[in-house]
Amino acid sequence: MQTKRKIKRYVIALVMLVLSAYTAIFIKDTVDSMTPENSLPIMSVTIGYNPPYVVRAGYTWSFGTKTVRSPYVSATDAALMVTDCSPGENIVINFSAPYQFISLYQANGLASEEFKPIYNYTTPAEEGIYVYKIEAYFDKGDISYYFAVQVKHNNLMS
Repeated sequence: MQTKRKIKRYVIALVMLVLSAYTAIFIKDTVDSMTPENSLPIMSVTIGYNPPYVVRAGYTWSFGTKTVRSPYVSATDAALMVTDCSPGENIVINFSAPYQFISLYQANGLASEEFKPIYNYTTPAEEGIYVYKIEAYFDKGDISYYFAVQVKHNNLMS
């Protein structure tokens, strides 16, 4: 008889523990979906030693049962600031959360929307202004970013 009571108590405790865990996850997802900007992974880009000014273009993110979509901005509508850099600088992209894959695209000039995929994450050898688009894919969704650089051969920063 005593053993049955102990087993019953353990089962009730386990059920309560599982219910409280699900409730905590539900509450966290609800709060995160109300302020999705604060819940997205943090991204950093460096080119050589310079961090360019990066603009988020938009995102689609899943919070449990709710999916939040922000409006996507085109590169010509984004408020881009150009960062000076030298030719052949490495472009390093880091996220605060693990991602599935990243795609990097490049367009020539601020007014161009003709992005071409690039696989060598370095700045071009030719001088000019280039706009980059980053598309990052995660388990919970995707995020897009833009940044612009001006490649100069006689860059004072190098």
